[in-house]
Amino acid sequence: MLGTLTVHDGTAERPIRGPKARTLLAVLLLNADRPVSLDRLVDALWGERAPATAEASLRNLVARLRKSLADEDGTRLRATPAGYRLVVADEELDTRRFEAAVRRAHAAHEAGDLPAVLAETATALDLWRGEPLADLPEAAGNGAACEQWRESRLQALEWRFDAELRLGRPHALIPELTRLVGEHPLREAFHAQLIRALQATGDRARALAVHQRLRTALVEELGVEPGPAVREAHRRLLAEQPEPEPELLSEPEPVSEPEPVSASTSTPTPTPVAAERPRPAQLPSPAAHFVGRQEQLEALRRALLAGSDRTAVAVVSGMAGVGKSALAVRCADGLRAEFPDGQLFLNLRGATPGLAPLTAHAALTALLLGLGTAPGAIPEDAGGAAALLRTALAGTRTLLVLDDAADPAQVRPLLPATPGCAVLVTGRTPMHTLDHALHLRLDALSERDSIALVERTAGRSTADRSVVAIEQADLARLVRLCGRLPLALRIAGARLAARRTLPVRGLVGRLEEPADRLDELELDDLSIRQSLALTHDSLRASTRRPDLRAADALAAIGAIDLPDYSAPLLSAVLRITPAQAGAALDRLVEVALLDEPRPDRYAPHDLVRDYARELVPDPAERTRHVRAALEWYRCLSFRISLALDPGTQQDDHLPPVDTSEPLDKDEALAVGDADFNNLLALVDQLAAAPWATAAEVSPLVRVLLPYMQVRQRTESFRMYELVHRLALRDGNRTTQVFALNGMAHVHYLSGRNLLALELIDQCLPLADEPRLHRRMLSNRGLLLTDLGRAEEAMPCLEEALDQAVRAGDEHGEVMTLSALGNLVEAGDPHRALAYHRRSVEIGQRCGLGYAVAVGFTNMGFAHLRLDDPAEALRHFVLATENHSSASPDVHPEGWRGRAEALRRLGRLKEALALVHDLLAWTSSRRSNVSTGMIEHTHGLILQDLGRPAEARAVWESTLSRFDSADHKVVGELRDLLAAG
Repeated sequence: MLGTLTVHDGTAERPIRGPKARTLLAVLLLNADRPVSLDRLVDALWGERAPATAEASLRNLVARLRKSLADEDGTRLRATPAGYRLVVADEELDTRRFEAAVRRAHAAHEAGDLPAVLAETATALDLWRGEPLADLPEAAGNGAACEQWRESRLQALEWRFDAELRLGRPHALIPELTRLVGEHPLREAFHAQLIRALQATGDRARALAVHQRLRTALVEELGVEPGPAVREAHRRLLAEQPEPEPELLSEPEPVSEPEPVSASTSTPTPTPVAAERPRPAQLPSPAAHFVGRQEQLEALRRALLAGSDRTAVAVVSGMAGVGKSALAVRCADGLRAEFPDGQLFLNLRGATPGLAPLTAHAALTALLLGLGTAPGAIPEDAGGAAALLRTALAGTRTLLVLDDAADPAQVRPLLPATPGCAVLVTGRTPMHTLDHALHLRLDALSERDSIALVERTAGRSTADRSVVAIEQADLARLVRLCGRLPLALRIAGARLAARRTLPVRGLVGRLEEPADRLDELELDDLSIRQSLALTHDSLRASTRRPDLRAADALAAIGAIDLPDYSAPLLSAVLRITPAQAGAALDRLVEVALLDEPRPDRYAPHDLVRDYARELVPDPAERTRHVRAALEWYRCLSFRISLALDPGTQQDDHLPPVDTSEPLDKDEALAVGDADFNNLLALVDQLAAAPWATAAEVSPLVRVLLPYMQVRQRTESFRMYELVHRLALRDGNRTTQVFALNGMAHVHYLSGRNLLALELIDQCLPLADEPRLHRRMLSNRGLLLTDLGRAEEAMPCLEEALDQAVRAGDEHGEVMTLSALGNLVEAGDPHRALAYHRRSVEIGQRCGLGYAVAVGFTNMGFAHLRLDDPAEALRHFVLATENHSSASPDVHPEGWRGRAEALRRLGRLKEALALVHDLLAWTSSRRSNVSTGMIEHTHGLILQDLGRPAEARAVWESTLSRFDSADHKVVGELRDLLAAG
């Protein structure tokens, strides 16, 4: 791969002909030993213009590639539930050998082992035949990997040149280094090495010219000076100091910078002016009850004491009440001895109630006065005052704590210009435009530290340990209600201290009511509401449109009240563009009113959520926002379902929506996963809203059926339950059937067939529509089959089949034939095969891909019943490889059957690998009975491999999750364990 793509079998090259086959091989090699999905392969091969026959063409390409690789049996290029996986040993792939050699070269370079550096870099560089995968497009996904390999090659060259120079062999390097600095005009390492080589050969003039060209390029193009390596090479050149001898390399000579003051030196010799001035000690007393934050304290300490050629700056940001000032003061107090020329503290009033932020001149005046400058000596303009401050601090070790800064513009004029000093800034915005600073975003405390803070503030941590022990559970609930926010915890602790007889449980009861929580978190001059209002009010008072939209966005967030938010959702609710909504959300993150826990997903702190709910007191406006969210989610859910089941378009229970921006299957599942909790919360809200009806809410849940069937989310039971409650209230019988059937389906997935049957029996008298009645009959027969009640199941299924045939309902006919086949399989597998063949024939004729896959799967199990695993495997392969609708996340049973057939054929390693892949695909469904059946097969494979202890552990773990289920797999697991 390090060059054009070539394949050798150890004796000769094996040509891979055709761009598509070469691209396919490249993608598989880039993901060697990892499954690559069919969608990923199709995208790499055809991009956005994939033909309808793409998957069939891909299978043909795989067959051709296997032939080219002499892998007709598929042991190297293996089919997986996701797609395909190419098995490659480390020594078979040049990129892996290259990366290993680079790692060894790096270790040798770090250890100063120069001969080993030369040997390992030679090994790595000899593998480089040219531009990686030079004959393939970047559509193959090779861009990032190739860039990494290029960088590793350049790094190996740097280590090689450095070793040669340190061994005193510069002459041969000059031509290659000259070429490389031309190819990489801003890569400082090559320039430094060329300067060293030219100096060592006596060509001082050329070395100076190389330095001048690099410096000019860096300044003009990037606005920066050369880095330490180039500066050191230049210093040695000017001083005519030769390269150190190799034996001295383990103790390199320290770099001495030309600047007059080093940040790592001890206290500079004070000038007469400095000796006359006072040494300020303005730090407030540290908080009496400071807990936790040890990692943050250590990070700040390292940043503020780090030796460098500039002033050390650290910025602590975070939401109101998170403890920024307390952390800064605690850190600064511990550094007094490190800054003997004084410590300045200034509240910049960026978010102080009733006060405007300090102007630059006012802040500069305060700092200069603290340094002993006479008031009359302070210039009237901010520029002059800033220059005087820099002069006063030059050559000193002074610590400045700038608390509650409004923004970077307020801070910049206050920064010293020379090393030795350090500045610690706090503020609600992160201030990332302050260069060369440590940026520390402060989050809420851990639960343990939160409890400790409440105990100490309340004075109950030592007074009565038995009381504290009894109240631990209540304290845990208390700190969660306070959002683990230090300001809220201090208020709660102070309330407990003020009323010694108030039990923690009593305060918890007051805080549990969301409408009253912020009222309870006010005491004297401490107030969560007021702290948050300062930030929101500043956005509302701004003249900048992004700030005004951010204020509106926070109000909308409080109105629709969901777990998290995205720009498209807020765009629909606020009727602005997605870009404007995204900018508003980003602005709320900047001012610490929102977090971004995942890319493009935003969520408020719990107390911010309480505050946001108060911003829209008008019920009509709140309803308007919620209706807008409902409509947006209905459209989104429709797009998700259309991608997973194109038949959604024909559902006459669903109103039409815009489908101009279709999703592919992977996108649909990702979007559904991201928004499912929001959908559940929205339905929960709507079920309690007096204006919402079953007719409005049920389409939102109905359209999600394809997603919920694929993901098999048991949490959907709550959603169906809420819809059923609305349908009962409205007397909507059709929606009652839909909701009851959905609840039954969740019970069925969890192996609780009796509970599912009870719900289906409630559905039957309500199912007025013939199609619904047939579906309920079929579902009842399916459940009775699983419960082993064949005599009751047969009439249900026969009646459902008869009605489907008379109504011309081919979909219903296919599914009922499948259920009948499963019913008779145990007693008459041949009869079962007849039913399944009919279902496959109808499914193929009607284009029902999922039904065809299910039919082939059922035929596979019937052949297993007939003890014909080879024929069973053939049908399982037909089910799993020829139907995209039979992917493991939709139909895992086909893949489980395939593993079982492989087991019975004695192909145990293949069976085990397939089961492992399948379990990885279904890891999110640990509570679903389909996963239990896969684990059942997993244990059988382990037992056949002679690993009975592992098999038993798998079965015991599975049974512990499904012990209360009444599915047949539970009895089979118990029998296996009882058999020992």
